[in-house]
Amino acid sequence: MRIKFFIEGWWNYFLDKISDIRYKKDFDARMAVCEECPNNRNGICAICHCVLVAKTKSEGSECPEGKWGPVGKTKKEDNIDES
Repeated sequence: MRIKFFIEGWWNYFLDKISDIRYKKDFDARMAVCEECPNNRNGICAICHCVLVAKTKSEGSECPEGKWGPVGKTKKEDNIDES
């Protein structure tokens, strides 16, 4: 399954360079989280060892630290009302 996400991420990375892709805002938000993460080692995740420009563009991928998940799925804490 991991190879599927790997291929999908790189495919979307290249599509992003030539056209608008469906989840661009989500992918950009994921990358922004990864750019600030202490586990980012020059674009490679120190935990899962994935290339972040590809991993953040794979719809089904998720952060091993739980900072972001698959596109279209919300985390439990996102649904908690803070009032």
